[in-house]
Amino acid sequence: MNSELKEQTLSLNNRKRLEITGVKKLESLNKTEFFVSTILGLLLVKGENLEMQHLDIEKGILWIVGIINSISYLDEELNKKKDEGFFKKLFK
Repeated sequence: MNSELKEQTLSLNNRKRLEITGVKKLESLNKTEFFVSTILGLLLVKGENLEMQHLDIEKGILWIVGIINSISYLDEELNKKKDEGFFKKLFK
């Protein structure tokens, strides 16, 4: 991905096609959730029958099709605390 890229664009068309720029890595995906690492943080896309239509990590582009119900950025500090809590319970 172009390291000079500082902007991110989310374009949602009729809740059926989401185009995301500034993508660094696709963390995980399934038919109901996509976790995407972006230049602005971890992005969670929720919906129904979600599919990856196009991915170009070098250009930082991801297209998702399906029925998009929500798009949210996850607070990284919150995620760290959840991970710490999980590991504390695991190794208790």
